[in-house]
Amino acid sequence: MRKFWALGTLAAFILAAGSILVAQQATTKPPAQKPTAAKQAKTEKTDDEKDEQEGAKTYKIAVQLPAPVTAAFKKAYPKATIRGTSKETENGKTVYEVESVENGMARDLIYAADGTVMETEEAMSPADLPPAVTAALKKLYPKATIAVAEKQTKGTMVQYELQVKGAAKKSVSFLPDGTLPAPEKK
Repeated sequence: MRKFWALGTLAAFILAAGSILVAQQATTKPPAQKPTAAKQAKTEKTDDEKDEQEGAKTYKIAVQLPAPVTAAFKKAYPKATIRGTSKETENGKTVYEVESVENGMARDLIYAADGTVMETEEAMSPADLPPAVTAALKKLYPKATIAVAEKQTKGTMVQYELQVKGAAKKSVSFLPDGTLPAPEKK
């Protein structure tokens, strides 16, 4: 019986000493932490580099918008959150693109420097598409399903761009009356 008691006491002593040693190391030396933030930044940089290589746009929130653009955006969309901005040159003129989100729906706008809206792209529910557009899609691609729907406005011209699954094409655009838009001139 004394042997078991002695072994039990020895085991308790070893556990206590080990606990003290671990506690002492924890207070004198910080635990090794994985650099998750640095790894995320590296991943984001890699993704950005891939986008640039593929010719995609990259957006930076740091682009300073002219006061008229900011005022026009805030007046038109007071509850929207800006996700990104960019400054671009189109046809020799400087324009500003604002990526935003409101109630879970994405919206991209292109403004002239004076705050005039030149183009909009608004995500929408496929259920909100005009009936002529959904009918034209079913006629053109009977087995297609809509993955993403966007309403695009440029001046007075409105068209709906649909990302589809189960069709020969991945993307198709329609005018509000269900007709296909004329091909763009290069």
